[in-house]
Amino acid sequence: MTASPWLPLRRLVPLAALTALAACAPSEFRDDAPGRAQAFPPVRTQTLTPSAGTPSAALDAPGQTGRRTWSQTQGVPPKAAPSRPNDDDPQPRRRRGSSSPPPDPAALPQPPRPVPLPPVPSTQAATDAFKRDLIRPEVDRMRTDDAMGRLDPLGQRDLMRRENDLRQLGDPLAR
Repeated sequence: MTASPWLPLRRLVPLAALTALAACAPSEFRDDAPGRAQAFPPVRTQTLTPSAGTPSAALDAPGQTGRRTWSQTQGVPPKAAPSRPNDDDPQPRRRRGSSSPPPDPAALPQPPRPVPLPPVPSTQAATDAFKRDLIRPEVDRMRTDDAMGRLDPLGQRDLMRRENDLRQLGDPLAR
């Protein structure tokens, strides 16, 4: 494959465009009022009708045809729209709302009141019964071993703790 003779030219075109833009750019940027938005004169447009060759109503000078120069466009003072109506001709203001007095709040329909639910029963009793059922078989086995003399001192201590747990859980068979 041979390289195209246009390849170097294609690489230089963007570089030349950027160089031309850089040459047109101002050399120094200065903000006269930092922190404030800069106001620019309003942009004016004009519409030309190709068939008639005369500008539309957007042109300010009657009878002027063709194009305007920049100085002609800048020399035309902008027509300012009034920001608020004249005080000479006040427009009648309508009152908002009704002229009748507001209704009595007691006469208005009231939303239904929620029916109070009974308090949730405590689950503590069920939890205690479950724990007693878990501990009781082990305590019964340890009591049997202690009666036969098979529990060492640490086993006896563990038995006393388990019996105490049963008493705190309300076991009627606890010693």
